[in-house]
Order: sequence, then C-alpha cells, then structure tokens
Amino acid sequence: MTAPGAALERPASPPEPAIGEAAAGEPGFEVEIPDALRTDRRGPIGEVQLEDGSAKAAIVAEVQHHHPAADVGAIERAFELGVVAHRGQFRKSGEPYYVHPVRVATMLAQLGVDGAGVTAGLLHDVVEDTETTLYDLTEQFGREVATIVDGVTKLGKVPYLSRQEQQAESFRKMLLAMSQDIRVLLVKLIDRLDNMRTLEHMPRDKQERISRETMQIYAPLAGRLGIEVVHRELQELSFRYLEPAAWAATRADIARMLADRAPLVTSLANLRAVFDNSACSLDEPGGDDTQWPAELGEVEVRMGLRSAYRVYQVLQGEGRGLDQFSDVVSFRIVTRDRSTCYAALGQLHAYFQPVPGRFRDYVALPRPNHYRALHTSVIDRDGTRLEVQIRSRRMDAVAERGIVAEWELDRVGGAEARRLAWLSQLMDWQQEVSDPSEFIEAVKADLFADEVYVFTPGGDIHTFPKGSTPIDFAFAIHTDVGMHCTGARVNGQIVPLRYRLRQGDTVEILTNPSVEPREEWLKMCVSSRARAKIKQYLRQRERKRLRAVGRSLLEQELAGRSPALPLDDAGVLAEHAEAVGLPRETDDDGVLEAIGAGQIVAAAVAERLAPRTGATTPSEESGLFARMLRRMTTRAKPAPGETLGTHASAPIVITRERVEGRGGGRGMITLASCCSPVPGDALVGFFEGGRGIVAHVQGCPEALEQVGERRVHLNWETGLVLDCPVTLEVRTANTLGLLAEMSRAFSHHGVNIKQANCRAIGDGERAINTFYATVSRLEQLESLVATLKRIDGVGAVERVFSQGSGVYPR
Repeated sequence: MTAPGAALERPASPPEPAIGEAAAGEPGFEVEIPDALRTDRRGPIGEVQLEDGSAKAAIVAEVQHHHPAADVGAIERAFELGVVAHRGQFRKSGEPYYVHPVRVATMLAQLGVDGAGVTAGLLHDVVEDTETTLYDLTEQFGREVATIVDGVTKLGKVPYLSRQEQQAESFRKMLLAMSQDIRVLLVKLIDRLDNMRTLEHMPRDKQERISRETMQIYAPLAGRLGIEVVHRELQELSFRYLEPAAWAATRADIARMLADRAPLVTSLANLRAVFDNSACSLDEPGGDDTQWPAELGEVEVRMGLRSAYRVYQVLQGEGRGLDQFSDVVSFRIVTRDRSTCYAALGQLHAYFQPVPGRFRDYVALPRPNHYRALHTSVIDRDGTRLEVQIRSRRMDAVAERGIVAEWELDRVGGAEARRLAWLSQLMDWQQEVSDPSEFIEAVKADLFADEVYVFTPGGDIHTFPKGSTPIDFAFAIHTDVGMHCTGARVNGQIVPLRYRLRQGDTVEILTNPSVEPREEWLKMCVSSRARAKIKQYLRQRERKRLRAVGRSLLEQELAGRSPALPLDDAGVLAEHAEAVGLPRETDDDGVLEAIGAGQIVAAAVAERLAPRTGATTPSEESGLFARMLRRMTTRAKPAPGETLGTHASAPIVITRERVEGRGGGRGMITLASCCSPVPGDALVGFFEGGRGIVAHVQGCPEALEQVGERRVHLNWETGLVLDCPVTLEVRTANTLGLLAEMSRAFSHHGVNIKQANCRAIGDGERAINTFYATVSRLEQLESLVATLKRIDGVGAVERVFSQGSGVYPR
C-alpha cells in the first residue's frame, strides 16, 4: 500500500515496463504514466489478504488522512460484514468476490471520499448479491450509507421490461439518487473502473457491451465530475476492448516515438531553466530582467503522457500519423496561485516562441467540470514544439480529482452545488421523458456534446452543446421564455431562431405571448432540456386535440338520448373505462383521448352512459348506407348543413381553430386534400383513427371509398372564412387575349392564382386551362365560375376534385 494521501495505488505485482518510463540513471526525468497504459489489470491493492487486516487498516489510514473526524468504526464493521456476506462467492477471475468491494473502497479512500462514501463502497454489492437488506444496512450504518448503496443497486428484474429498458431504468434510478447525493455516482464510477480492469475474464460479447456502455455513459460522467484520473482510464480500457487493433497499433506507435527520449529530457530541462531563479541559465537577452522572481514561489515542471485513446482521437480528427512529440507528451507547470499562472505564462513566452492561435484561457473561462488552466504551445530553442498547461496547485488537484478535491479544499458543500448545475438541469427534464431509450440517448447527447460559451446581456455566462440555437438559450433561461420565443438579438443584431450560437455571443431573447412551440423547433434545437420541454408541450397539445375530438364525437352520439348526462362531472366516464376495453385506472380525459384516437368507438361509451330505447337494426343501418350511395352517385345537392343520409341532430361545427389548431398544432378537423372543401360546401365527414375527423365535399369520389368508416355530422360556422385551395378546369377556344381576360376575372373576385397550366388540344383550335387558386368561401368560388362562363370563348368551367379521379362539375 502507498502512504496515505498518495494517488490511486498501482498494482502490487510487478507490471510490464510502461511506455515512456525513465531509464535508470536519468535524473530528474519523471513521466506521468496513466494507469490505463499498463498491461497488468489487477486491482490497485494487488493481492488482497482479507484475514490479516492489512487491507482494512490501509483503508482506515487513507480515510483518516483526508478526513480525521471520520467514523472509522463504521468502516471496520462494514469490512467485516462484507467478508461474511460475500463468503463463498467468487468472481469470473477466480478470486474471492469481496476483493472487488475492498478495491473499490480503497480507491474511493485514495480519491479523498469521506467515511460514509467509503463505507458504502465496501457494501455496494451486498443488497444486490447477498441476503442483506437495505433495512439491515440502515439499522447498522444509518440512513446515509443505506441511501448511497440503494442508489448504486440495480433495479430488480421487471418482467415487462426488455434488457435495454431494464438498463435504462436502472441508470435513471442512479441519476435520480445521485442528484440527491453525488457519492452514489462516485461509488458507481469506481465500481465500473475495477470491473473494467478485470474485463478480460468476460466473454467477448460482454466485453464489447460493457465497454461501449462505459465509453458512452460512465467515462463522460467521470469527466463531468472532473475526476480525470478515472475518466482517462475508463476511456482507455473501453478503447482497448472496442478497438483492439487500433489500441495495439497506437501503443506501438507511441513506443516507437518515445524510443529516443533525449529530446524530451532536453525540453524538460529547458522548461525548468525558465523558472530557475538562481540565474538566467538560458542566456536570454535581458539577463536578470527575465529571471523568475523568487517572491513568486517555486514552480513545479513535470511531464505527462497522453493515453493511447486520446492520441488516437487527435490523429483521427486531423487525418495524419504520429509524427511529433507534442502528440504524445504534454508539460505541466504548477504555480503557487492563480495570479502566478499568468506570470508564468509571460515568463514562458519571454523565453520561447508561442505558436499563434494555440492559447486557451480556461482560468478566466473554466470548462463546465471546473477544469482551470492556461493552455499554450511554444517552440523551444531546439525547434521542438511543446504543449504546455499552466495551473495553480489548487487547479492541479481539481484537474485530477475533480469534485472530491474541491470538497477537500473548500470543506463546504458549495463546490458540489456549483459543479452539479448540469445535473440539476438534467433532473429538471428527465421526468418528462417517459421512454427509457429516449432518456438514455438524451443523456448521451448531453454528455458527449462539444460546448460553446455565450453570455446574457447582463454578462452571465452559459454553456450549450455545439450547434445550439436561441431556442436552447431561451429554455435555459426559463421554460416560459422558451415557450414564447420568436427570435433573438445576438451581439445587437436580430437573428432568426435557426441561428447557430457561436463562442462569445451575447444573446437576448425576443418573446411574444401568442407564440407557441412548433414541431419544426425540434429540428432547430440541440439541448436535451429544450427538446424535452418542447416534446412535452406537443404531446400535451395533441392529447388536448384528441380530447376535443373525442368529446365532439361522444356529444354527437349522446344527442337526443335521455337522460342527458353532463360530461364534465368527475368520474362519469372513468367508471365505464374497463367495460369498453380500457385499463381500469383510465380517467375521464383518458376515455375522451381514446375515443379521439380511435382506440374505442364513441357509440360504445354512449351506450354505457345512456342506452338507446330502440337501437338501429343492421338492416336499417344497411339501408342508411344504401341511401348514402344513391345520393352520392346521383350528385343531389342537399341544403347547406344537411349531412349524407340523415339530418344531423347535433353537428360538429367547423371553426378556424378546429381546422388550423393553435400555435401551429394539428386541428381536430382535417379538410380532405382530395376535394379541398370550401366554407359553404355540403359536407360528409368521417372519423379516421390517427387522423381524427376528415371532412369531404359531398360527392367527392374519395368519400365513396370510405362509406364503411364512422360518419360524423359536420356544419360550417356562420360567416367562416378560410384560405382553401381549389382547382378549376376551363375549356376554351384557343383565342388571342382570352387568357388575360380570364386572369382579370380571377383578380376581380379577389382570387389569387397560385399556378396555371394552359395547353392546346385537338387541331389547336381549343384549349384546356387548369387554374390552381385559393378562395375563402363557396359564394366567392361560385361567383368566379359564373363570371368565367360569361366570357366569350369559354365553353365549360368545372371544379376538379382530385387528380386521377376525373372531373366533377359543381
């Protein structure tokens, strides 16, 4: 075991020589080797002896180093309980099962997690894999430890969920728990890390499945918490199993690159000389003027080796091979505090030539995981390009151990609240996503997204996934702002909602209370929060539409029956839900939605509410449809408002809102595109599952094919005006100036021609002119037709219903 306070301990058994390790006799050359580059995958405490107490003592010592007031008695009792509970259980590797919880607890202690978190690490599998219950843990260790263990424990087997849904719901459960206590996630991450280290004992298919889940979910979560030491190794181990050939090839390329370490030794020495305050050792012009001031404190300079996965990602992104040391090695300069970071940057640039465009200030603009550093690239005296990161000691600790280091440094809970703003946002919308697969994909999108930094007019900074639009910004400010946004002012200029936000934009949202989300917004926005809010609104709007359709159908069925029942009375519909084939728990709104969606027929519900005294017999119903057919085929023109086959006792009134919907949503009534009804047309309506009520012009040939559908009585609202497309076919003589005269007729009646198709037929003396126009009411159309017929040279004017169905005169 390492001394208390050391970094995550390396395996006790001798590993193979790691890439880039210093050769014996090279003083001052220490390369940080990520644990993931080692081939030995045994746990960080090597061979665990459960009986001699050394592992338990080491965990206790590590916890006391970080948290002197920790309850070490609880840790010792948890150790003993775990040994007994897991006795007789073995892992795939053949080692005793409890070696795994001990390794997890040891790594948690080395990270600096408190006593309760380490205790939970020792017990994280006892509820899932032994007879121990959460009640037992609560009694022995308190609610705090039991809650952490419960958050890590997977859901029990649920018969109606698939494996994918089971995993998604277990992950949702863990996220909900970690929103209350982040130690749930810390235990889960270290649990996954130890499992990944021993993944070679699993079948190939499980290796790929677990590695993919780790790469897509757990590694990004570790990155979000800033725990780089875990993030880096999870990525590397996943890469090893997902792309074994690429992993091996990249490691071999790194080994070849580092075979000659002399340039790196020289570069490290040159960097250290820059901050040597004893003399101007690089003989820079200016002498003592460029010497590092002693009052700024000592500066630590060290070298770090990138993992094979990150080297591979860089080379793949740039489409080139490994050809320079800066692809593999970076240098870290650690100073006393924040102000000396900028002093160190100036000192470095005074000695070495900076590479233009490579400076990044993550001190002033930290990354979302609170990573802070100054990044720069310089060319040293030997012409070698060096990638340099400048951090304070505090920044360095946070860069490696993330939120745990902030806890330890701040000794308060504020760090957790600040760092987990992204988690609270995720929890804000996760309840609105019912589909497990959709939820998991949304989380992946949030975790993987590159980010842009934008500002409010007041100077507050917000981060968004790359490609975000003002819609994402609006929903991040407030849901009500997002619901009514119409555009934005970016850097003082008006931009549309589809504008892609850029780094450093200052964004002000423009709103209008009458605006509502539309489906096309989903194609514009990127953030999971905005997408979830919009989807929830659209679903609610669609349910409202279905309820309106269902209520109209049911009211029509109940018209004339007695006793009349008020549908607004609570429970009047719900009590009959099961009788009409719906789940017992369905409420009144659910029944109306089922009617509107076509899942059940309104007549069945009406019969339960108010049974008819004399129901229509099948022969009478058959005669009804026969009369419909006769009237449709003879093209009789009924009085306005009369429906096909029988008088409408309670027609559904067609209004603008019922046709066009609200806020760009679907209306409850659809005007059939085959015949394009115009206000004033005699109608026949049918209810179609999935579409709602569809209105056809009486005599439309498409309506003939739907006589088996459920008929709905419809009537136009008095004075209703709608923009409706119509097609007119005008047969004329092929006379000069006739087309212009017909166009003047359209203009005189206020009818806009959208498209015209004119062609000569026969011997060229006659022509067919097809006009596609927009009218607002039947009277306007009939007046236009009458005017066209009076023009000299016009032989016939006919309204065309649908292409391919023939011409049907009106």
